[in-house]
Amino acid sequence: MRKFISVLLCVAILCAYAVFTVGSGSDDASVSSDDSSTQSTAPSETYVRVKPGEVLTANDLKITYVSCEEFKDYNQYLGPKEGNKIIKLSLNVENTGSSDRFISVYEFECYADNAQMDAHYEDDDLSATLSAGRTAKGSVYFEVPKNAEKIEVEYETDFWSSGKAIFEVNL
Repeated sequence: MRKFISVLLCVAILCAYAVFTVGSGSDDASVSSDDSSTQSTAPSETYVRVKPGEVLTANDLKITYVSCEEFKDYNQYLGPKEGNKIIKLSLNVENTGSSDRFISVYEFECYADNAQMDAHYEDDDLSATLSAGRTAKGSVYFEVPKNAEKIEVEYETDFWSSGKAIFEVNL
């Protein structure tokens, strides 16, 4: 019985160590402009704001926010509902880590005037498993009301602290 308790205690200590080791990594999100002349890091803030032309560094990924625009080249049968439009964010992604990294449209959420919006899917959706040092290009699409005043797209930068990057949409 003592041997069983000792083994159980060792397993519990190892599990606790693993949780703290994974959670203690410094995965602060930072944003910089394409020319790298300015850079802001937000380790203690919950949200980091990203504008077109800026680069987000988080989760061993370097995500360049290339542009945002209203998307009008959709299939006539798969277009937006009456009173809505489709927005497109174009992104370039680089894996800066040492192991494979997956990124897809499913990691992004859109809010228009603080209400969650539905995703829209196209052929060039962002979806890639990147080896270390590899890059990918893709887009994320969302259907939003035409009269929305504030549109933001969220990407989680830190699971443990619920840190998020907010991609600002200015159309």
